[in-house]
Amino acid sequence: MYYALSFGAVGLTGPFFAPWMDTLEVSPALTGLALSLPLFAMVVTTIYLGTLADRLSDWRGAIIAADWLVLLLFCWLLYRQNIVDIIVIWTLTGLLIAAKVPIADAATLSLTRRRGTDYSQIRAIGSVGFVLALLLAGRVFEVAGFEWFVPVLIAGSLIRAVSASILPRFRAPAEFVPRSTEERLTVPATNLTTSTGNTATGLTQPTVDGPLKHPGFLLVIGGSALIGASHAYFYTFGMLLWIEDGISPAMTSLLWSVAVIAEIILMWTFRGVARKFSARHCMFIAGSLGIVRWSLSTIEPGIVMLFVLQSLHAMSFGLLFLATVNFISRRVDDSIAARAQALSATLTTGILAVALLVSGVVYSKAGANGYWLMSAMCIAGLCFIGWSYQTQLDDDLPLS
Repeated sequence: MYYALSFGAVGLTGPFFAPWMDTLEVSPALTGLALSLPLFAMVVTTIYLGTLADRLSDWRGAIIAADWLVLLLFCWLLYRQNIVDIIVIWTLTGLLIAAKVPIADAATLSLTRRRGTDYSQIRAIGSVGFVLALLLAGRVFEVAGFEWFVPVLIAGSLIRAVSASILPRFRAPAEFVPRSTEERLTVPATNLTTSTGNTATGLTQPTVDGPLKHPGFLLVIGGSALIGASHAYFYTFGMLLWIEDGISPAMTSLLWSVAVIAEIILMWTFRGVARKFSARHCMFIAGSLGIVRWSLSTIEPGIVMLFVLQSLHAMSFGLLFLATVNFISRRVDDSIAARAQALSATLTTGILAVALLVSGVVYSKAGANGYWLMSAMCIAGLCFIGWSYQTQLDDDLPLS
């Protein structure tokens, strides 16, 4: 329920931010700046926030605090909506939301691993909430206009904060034992080989932070971050490009929802995919189809082709995301799980922030041709993942 309502709060307004800013006569460059600043802030704070969350007796408190603070900050937009206020509020709330996501993912992965349930299906329910909210918002904005953007934003944030307050505990009190960085883990050598490994016994005993420092591990999550951040141009100006091409807000919301529905189908069936492919193989598939998606987007395709391209979101984002969080979850202990997921999210966010900032400038000059930049990012990401195979990082077995 929390995932559905939390993602629904984003679906109500997130895709419509650029059209709303356009009605306020804000330039594309400033729109890109407003969207990139919270991500730059996340880069320098989220790993630290993830570390703080790992030190709590339960991750639940961090999630609740973030959602209520976001609601309070958004309420300021009821009184002032000049560009400075929007940028400040969007930066602070974006930072809190972006920092909360890897904490929530780490908590959910830990809980589902212990219970034997499927994280990807829970994540898919969140996407269902996003789609339903997106379709509702598209209809509302078509009928009432973007003057209703802020009230809809606050309503969604209130629902999310209330739902966070009834989340269960993710750690039983007896399970939580803070670990020092000197504490050792015993890990099979087929997972990671470090300078502290014992090749004679076939085992390695890295420090608790060892996986986070392995060059192969960093190359994989760096490559994943580049492919994930390649969605920047679409997230920022995809909706506005469609509206400028004469597509109604209701139809644009339907187009956007197709991408998420395809993602839901993949997440619901991910266990079948995971039995056949390793995490890195999944990332290669995601990056390759990302190149196809963004390259074809440059030709300003018609409605039918747009529906086809939107369905590729299941691979360019959904498959990439699941492969990445599972790649990390299989390699780190719960004591650093939120920090590890935050590291991946921070890399993605840092690259995404730069891409958003550049997108604001590129959009005014290149229009749909800006998608070529996104294709180049996918190519670079695939190169990083390919490079990881030269680092003694063994993970060629299927995910499950």
